[in-house]
Amino acid sequence: MQGLISFHPVDVGFFDSIIDPLVAGGKTDPGAYLEQALAHRTASWHARRYVQTLEALLAASEPPPPPEEGTFWQKLRARMERIDYKVDPLCKRVAERVDPELHLRGRPFLIADAAPETVAEVVDAYRGAPNAAAVESLVRDQLRRIDAGLEEQVRPQADTDPPPDLTYRTELLGELKEIHELARAARRGDGWTGLSGEREPATVVLPTELPWRAVRLHARALPFWMAADVDGLEGICRAAGVPAPDFLIPPWRLLGSACQEFPQLRDALQGELAGERSVGGYVPAEDVPRLMEFLKSRGARIIQAATRAGEGPACARLLKKMRECATYAAGHGLGYVEAAGIRPVEPEAA
Repeated sequence: MQGLISFHPVDVGFFDSIIDPLVAGGKTDPGAYLEQALAHRTASWHARRYVQTLEALLAASEPPPPPEEGTFWQKLRARMERIDYKVDPLCKRVAERVDPELHLRGRPFLIADAAPETVAEVVDAYRGAPNAAAVESLVRDQLRRIDAGLEEQVRPQADTDPPPDLTYRTELLGELKEIHELARAARRGDGWTGLSGEREPATVVLPTELPWRAVRLHARALPFWMAADVDGLEGICRAAGVPAPDFLIPPWRLLGSACQEFPQLRDALQGELAGERSVGGYVPAEDVPRLMEFLKSRGARIIQAATRAGEGPACARLLKKMRECATYAAGHGLGYVEAAGIRPVEPEAA
């Protein structure tokens, strides 16, 4: 599957207390959610300033690609420049020590490689950081664990604070209101201009957009793991010839009353991802320990099958992210759900 997919430790209480009343046309008190989302944004924002810097250093460790157009001599010169390209020592160090698919585009924050339990502890440390300075201290500690030299040499490019809290609160309240308005439009048989920009019947838009919007709002307050151009658990099980676990089910529980009111929503939800903005496999909190055991006991067989297809390292990294997410979920009494097309809050590079 092309694009970004994500693995979320999921709090059903958010869906019961925030999403369900909005879909039903009622009111809710989002105060606690907004405060949690603001705190999460602070940690994510300041950590990802360093992520962006490391990504830029990684990019600079490779010579620029030769031009696709130009004269013969221009292309020849570009090839010679690639041969003579001198890599900056810091860029080289980052390329040797940083795993971009794990350290930069995998975990919720910048975290050095460690056991899943340790990763969960560091995630909680980020989430509990009282201010930006505390987040910066955590980032520098993780840089030192990746490579002692990086702590001293890496400085963030985007040296800016996030937009004011009031601006972000207003943005989140607007997204919550859209959940309410989408359900109301579907109930009335009205049209709706969805994320695609096309106006369609709200009943057509709702089965895809409602769950995705709900999980994206959830992800603004709780951490999640990411992977690019891979697939969810059911998809990789099928590719490996391994039966998917029976506890990996469609995420009906997250949108229970909405599924009852809008049967087309229940029909659309599946046990695997189905598009660039979709929500797929769900594991209830009580079954997350079984998910951890499945990933441990079946992981080697899945990786072996991926290795035969030339995708062994990518599959191993993917399963590692799933295990870390499941470990975090199990430690907090949360469920597990997969989604596609949800991105973290990113600072703008300076």
